[in-house]
Amino acid sequence: MISKKIKNIFHAVRKEALKNKVQATLSYHREKSHLMRIGNNSVSLNTSEDLIRMDIKVNIGRKQGTHTQMGDITSETYAKKALHLAIEKTKNSLDLDFDPIPDVIEEDFVQKEQYDKKLETLDPAFKQTAYKKIIDTFGSGYNFSGSWSSGSTENFFITTQNENEAYHLLTDQNFSIVLKHPKKMWELTSTQTGWRKSDFKTNGTIKLFKALIPVYEKKGGFKVKPGKYTIVLGPTATAEIMEMALWTGFWGRTWEEKRGWTTNKKPGDKVLGSNITIIDDPENENTFKFKFDMSGKKRKEFHICKSGILKNLMYDSQTAALFKKKPTGHNIGSMSMTMKSGTGNSSFLKEIKDLGTVLYIPALHYINIPNPSEGIFTGSSRFNAVLIKKGLIVSPIFSTRITDTFQSVFGNVKTISEESVSVNLSNTYGRRSPVAVSVPSYMVTEGIKITDCADSF
Repeated sequence: MISKKIKNIFHAVRKEALKNKVQATLSYHREKSHLMRIGNNSVSLNTSEDLIRMDIKVNIGRKQGTHTQMGDITSETYAKKALHLAIEKTKNSLDLDFDPIPDVIEEDFVQKEQYDKKLETLDPAFKQTAYKKIIDTFGSGYNFSGSWSSGSTENFFITTQNENEAYHLLTDQNFSIVLKHPKKMWELTSTQTGWRKSDFKTNGTIKLFKALIPVYEKKGGFKVKPGKYTIVLGPTATAEIMEMALWTGFWGRTWEEKRGWTTNKKPGDKVLGSNITIIDDPENENTFKFKFDMSGKKRKEFHICKSGILKNLMYDSQTAALFKKKPTGHNIGSMSMTMKSGTGNSSFLKEIKDLGTVLYIPALHYINIPNPSEGIFTGSSRFNAVLIKKGLIVSPIFSTRITDTFQSVFGNVKTISEESVSVNLSNTYGRRSPVAVSVPSYMVTEGIKITDCADSF
């Protein structure tokens, strides 16, 4: 928890900024992180960090500058020196070609309902024991690798515009493990996420592997011929495609600069299938909730696409200033994107038993977007992908590439699961900034292009 001493230092720096007649935003970011990696069936990395950053942003007319210092905030003198460095940088910067919108904290915010002390202080031995149990269950005949990140992220900020404060404290974890056959080279994976220690279940991973290993051990890989297929996308694949579709089609700057796949559309136009609704919902428990953005704007349920109709575009404060629009509460990395569930049976095998041949692709590997203006993305299956006929798993499939458009994937959805799950999309590099989205546990979409298939897994 942030100390009273640190808060007092920040308020003293705020007074110093006012005395110097500059607009300033003063931010505190602390992360307590632990990371364990395993490779070749044993722990290969076990490391912890406790980092503090002070970020200062200054506006002087159309000039803007920033300064970051990492380390303990020891005194007012230390912090005021950082402020004056930011002011000096701002004075020597080029003018922006727009009037920046000052950060204004709309009300006092204190948010810490997704904080679990047990997860923040998780003993690395707990992780080692869980990995060992999984590995011992299936034996050393397989090769295991993976990573498990956990910790807490604390944010506090104030501005010179008023005396309101914004505070956020969150714990999160992101677990993964890969089981690989050393000769046949096929791979299975299991991931888990959440903000509580109790969200992780060792037996959940064991149950998944026990269901899939017999399929991979007894059946050879199937090579999928290029063509159009009915595909069941698992939650990770759905989340990854949705995230990329949002950034290239529903982000204000991309739309204003006419670089995205919705360039020729406007709010009110149909862009996806009528059964697709996507919301930024900061109250969704499957996400890491943030009820304010880092410009101080209160975040509420924000409809982006409703029943396939483009409802709103997302504008951070700088993009809003540049294009003379209103900020929408998206000056933030940790959005709470939510794709609404449907009415499909929670078991996709039962749901698709009458659909004939179907490909199940739970996640996409090396996903990329070769043509953002057309909304064309590409990615390959790798882990846990199988061929299904009449609702029965027939065999694993070799590495299979999808190359299609967002409009096709989200425009030809036959069935959406009634169950929603959390998928962790956090960036593992840079400062800790947890992101999780809520998506259906599966989505059945038709006529999707398979453009290539390898001769192996």
